[in-house]
Amino acid sequence: MKCPNCGSLNDKVVDTRQSKDGTVIRRRRECLDCGFRFTTYERYEEEKIIVKKKNGTTESFNKDKIIRGIRLASKNRPVSEKQMIEIADEIEKYLLEEGKLVVDSTEIGDLVQEKLKQIDPVAYLRFRSVYNEFQDIKDFEKALKEIEERKKEK
Repeated sequence: MKCPNCGSLNDKVVDTRQSKDGTVIRRRRECLDCGFRFTTYERYEEEKIIVKKKNGTTESFNKDKIIRGIRLASKNRPVSEKQMIEIADEIEKYLLEEGKLVVDSTEIGDLVQEKLKQIDPVAYLRFRSVYNEFQDIKDFEKALKEIEERKKEK
């Protein structure tokens, strides 16, 4: 750590304390060249996921947007708020574990669809119809056939 008094990089830690909530470490340091004492703080830095949207813009990953989309698709369906939050948490966890710090919005949409498909076929179809911008009834028919085929495979 660079001494704020003389600029030396030669110092020692004389005291270390953790914050009450455990998110910050306070270190008291002493410059070995000039004797000046100073304090530094360590905080963990959360990795931020950046989402590339279809129009080319980027924005920070926002679980609330995922939950909002699921909530709309699940209106009057047996999908609990807890399940919606779990889906968003699982998607965020997956992206971080895979090291995907820049991800296309389409990949997030695909992940949401896969989760909804397992929970409620109607909510899945509603989400898919908006997400994939269904244009006519044939798009719905195709999606329904896929759902029926999946049921037969089980």
